[in-house]
Amino acid sequence: MNYAALAKRIRDWGRELGFQAVGIADADLSAAEPRLLEWLAQGRHGEMEYMARHGALRARPGELKPGTVRVISCRLDYAIGDGEATPGGGPQAYIARYARGRDYHKVLPTSVPSAIACSQTRRP
Repeated sequence: MNYAALAKRIRDWGRELGFQAVGIADADLSAAEPRLLEWLAQGRHGEMEYMARHGALRARPGELKPGTVRVISCRLDYAIGDGEATPGGGPQAYIARYARGRDYHKVLPTSVPSAIACSQTRRP
């Protein structure tokens, strides 16, 4: 199998589905696991309790899905706007760019299954 060609096809499918970037990485995150666990121990995940609930598994994709050798990550820009600068001076409010568009929690549930279906129907 030509893995370089397959990686290109996966990236192309991702762009067809509206993702701005598609990355393919090795699933061995053992070097990052100690930093993740320390980050969680310091409470840096804030109110995102789900991060701590499955802490070590986040660094072990093969335990989530046995046989995993690569992780495909897709970036979906959900921010909108022209990128104007933050307002200066005076009593003004500013709405963050990412908060102006659709909630990514609502956008991704339609995009990700489409990507999975695409990968399953277009296998080489």
